[in-house]
Amino acid sequence: MVGMMLVGLPMQHAQSQAQQSPLPAKDNSFTLSKASQLLDQITTGLVAHNQRKMLGAFDLATMPDGPLFQQQVTAFFAQTGNVRFHFNLLEASMDSGKGIAEVAVEMDAEVHEAITPPLRKQAKLRFVAENGSAGWKFTDVQPRAFFSTQP
Repeated sequence: MVGMMLVGLPMQHAQSQAQQSPLPAKDNSFTLSKASQLLDQITTGLVAHNQRKMLGAFDLATMPDGPLFQQQVTAFFAQTGNVRFHFNLLEASMDSGKGIAEVAVEMDAEVHEAITPPLRKQAKLRFVAENGSAGWKFTDVQPRAFFSTQP
């Protein structure tokens, strides 16, 4: 019985210490690292031709015209084959509680139509992110037309 009490006491002491120790504050700022993680998810989804993974970086329910953007991306995936996507994250900042990522991107995509040459695009995109229950997700991207087969 004494052995059990000795084993139990250190555990109780450790538990009470953990309860008394303040937890580190959760960092809610939108950082270069968080922006890069979301952009990596978009890149991986595009290159793997995995629409679900690519769109998983977006909160379509919060995004203005989210269903329309989803349709646009669905059409893009249906019209293209292999995609090469490269981004250069220029800046990540906060503005009124929202994350802003300024990104230089290049994309090459094979278009399924035989007479259409490969699609090549370069642009500077502005992503807006919000921190919700699932963490940081993009809620807007401008210009949206970048994710289409239109030049």
